[in-house]
Amino acid sequence: MDFSGLAELVGGERFARACTVAWATAEDTGRDRGVWPDGLNEVPHELSDAVEGDLGLAFALYRAMPCYANLMYVGRWGLGPGFWAELRALLDHADPRLANPAVYWLWCGPFESSDAETVTAWHETTAEANDLRLRRVLSASGPVPWQLKAPLLENLTATPEWHPAVRHAIQAAATDHFGVVDEPAARRLLGQLGHSDSETT
Repeated sequence: MDFSGLAELVGGERFARACTVAWATAEDTGRDRGVWPDGLNEVPHELSDAVEGDLGLAFALYRAMPCYANLMYVGRWGLGPGFWAELRALLDHADPRLANPAVYWLWCGPFESSDAETVTAWHETTAEANDLRLRRVLSASGPVPWQLKAPLLENLTATPEWHPAVRHAIQAAATDHFGVVDEPAARRLLGQLGHSDSETT
């Protein structure tokens, strides 16, 4: 199936409206996603079978209709090098409407798994990451096992400009529903952050 066939499956006008609502709500994914009117929230679910197994088509749908549901389905069957390359491109994108549903997918998907999937997701998204992607990944890192994220947090404490992001990551680790924190290690890191900040003021 090609991309135009997706719209035909659910009706062209309905598809277009779902895309419009997705773009309007994507930036707030995970905070206040809002309610899609008129049953439009069912459109991604109705299209999931049509894109299954076709990574290019699935991500074309996501880029037209950026929402967590579209990534949720791909994450169940599409994990592999091609998937991670596409996800990194979303996390690197300047437009938060494309990036934020991907951040949310990490947070409530592989980062909450606490198994090999978490390790893979962490390495695939943090290795050689630019600053924008790294900040976004850190914002979702609360559920990541402490021993996995600790080396990165330790390294970033040496750079004052990263202190707010490190503080946020530690707070998320301590307060997220599935957050994972080593309290003595976290307190030690927070102490280092406080000391570094006082030196730069």
